[in-house]
Parts: sequence; structure tokens; C-alpha cells
Amino acid sequence: MDSHKPARRDTLLDDQQLIRYLLGLLPPNEADRFDEASVVDDAVVARLRGVEDDLVDAYVRGTLAIDLRERFESHYLASPRRRERVAFAAAFARAVDDAPRSAPSPSWRTRWIPALLPALAVAATLLLVASAGLLFVSVRLGRGLSVAESGRAALDRHARDLEAQNADLRAANAEIAKQLARARTPAAAAQEVKAIALVLVPQTRSADTVPVLELPPPHADRVGFELRLDATEFDRYQVGLRDPTSNAVIWRSDWIGAKSSADGVSVGVAVPLALLKPQHYTLDLAGRTGGDAAHVVGSYAFEVTRP
Repeated sequence: MDSHKPARRDTLLDDQQLIRYLLGLLPPNEADRFDEASVVDDAVVARLRGVEDDLVDAYVRGTLAIDLRERFESHYLASPRRRERVAFAAAFARAVDDAPRSAPSPSWRTRWIPALLPALAVAATLLLVASAGLLFVSVRLGRGLSVAESGRAALDRHARDLEAQNADLRAANAEIAKQLARARTPAAAAQEVKAIALVLVPQTRSADTVPVLELPPPHADRVGFELRLDATEFDRYQVGLRDPTSNAVIWRSDWIGAKSSADGVSVGVAVPLALLKPQHYTLDLAGRTGGDAAHVVGSYAFEVTRP
């Protein structure tokens, strides 16, 4: 079953959660959800930008809480680009705070001031508009870089997770092949039933690759699959082979029990080879206890290719 449930929208838009995300205080699974939302959800992107601006302004003006300030300096300022952003915000705040507020001393030249006031007002307006435009462009560039960095970090973590998952599946397949070789009896060898095994894990929303099964030699009549479970929730399980081209279940197994091993809990099933051809398939797993109604446990995708 898919354990990566999407985060609630109101959680992603909560300012305190966004501050914890910017300061690296969220657990890895929650951080992954914010990484993804900060790339694809415009509302989350806009709220994240506003919260980050307020956080930087509070730091440069010394109004940030002590515990958040320590985390800000150890985590947020670890990025060179973010340090430049904070330095720019600090310089801008000093320029605003240090602007002169007292009028110049009167002199004989003051009689020219009324005549120059319109020109000075126009020049000041143009300067203010130009400065605001430059600041807006700079802030947008900084936020764009921040979003790009977050997206790249999420993709890197996803790639590492896929590599680890593939390595685990290859090791499990090799071990199952060894166990099948040791368990083969003389009678089974005489019948020449050449079945192979493939370990599958529940299909998730974030998965972008599926295990590949090469069709075995013609004298094999079944293909063995081991369907991994997160936990044993039911007494018996049933497997259905679904053809995605027609969305129809073309074969079902008997009700069978799960087994436990050092690698975890799984359900083993042998699918008739004659039903398989080069394309994608899905194994739908259902479970039940006693005479209760069946419940959907998960789907396991795989692809069949020719050797």
C-alpha cells in the first residue's frame, strides 16, 4: 500500500511549518513533501516567498527569537546564496534607517528651493521607481534560485531512493533464485517446470520505474512472484493479474496465506506463463480474515519483455 500520502493543503500553507521547513527542522518525509509542493504548487511558492522575506527581515533587524536565530545561523546561512541575500537585506535596512531626517540650515540659497521643488520631486520619484524595480528583480531572482535548489534536492533524494530500492530488489531476487534451486525436488526436475521468481513492492505515486521480467524459456509453465507487504493484516490473500490494455482481471489465484522471513512479510504466487506477453501488467492483492469481505491491499506493477 502507498505510504506516501499527500500533505494537506492547509499544512503546506501554515507559516510555522514553512519556517520550520526553511530552517531544516522538519522530518525528512515532511521535508520531501514541501520540496515537491515548492516546485509544483503556486500557492505554496507564493506563501513560502513571503515567509522567507519576513524571516530574513526579522533576523537582520534583531527581532528573531533566540532559538530560531541560532538555527537560522547554523542552517539557513550555510548556503552562500542565502548569505548574499541576508547581506543585501541588512544593507538595505541600514540605508533606510540611516536616511537623514533633519532639514538643512537656512541660507540665502533657500530662496531657490521653491523653484526647484517640482524638478526635485520628479527626480526623486524616478529614482524611487528605478530602485524598487531593481529590488523586485533581485528578490525574484533569489526566490527563483531557492525554488530551483529545493527542486533539485528533491530530485536527488528521489534518485537515491530508487537506486537503493533497485539494489534491494536485485539482492532479493538472487536469494529467491537460490532458495528455489535448493528446494527443487527430483520429481519437479523430471517434470521440467522451469519457473522463475520476481520480487515486487507495492506501487507508489512517486515511482517512475517498474521491475522488468524477461520471458523464460518455452518449457517453463509458471512464473513465481513474491509480493512484499508492510504488515500482515489479514489471514488470507488473493492475487489477480490485471491487463492494463483492457483493465480486466484475466486470472486469479486461490486464497493463500502470507509468509515471514528475514526479509519481511510477503505473499508468494505462481502465474501461468501462457497469460503473459511483452507489455505492462499489474498484480492486484486483496486480503480478508475469516468470512469477512475482501479488502484491497495494494497493486504491484511489472513489465514483461523478451530476452
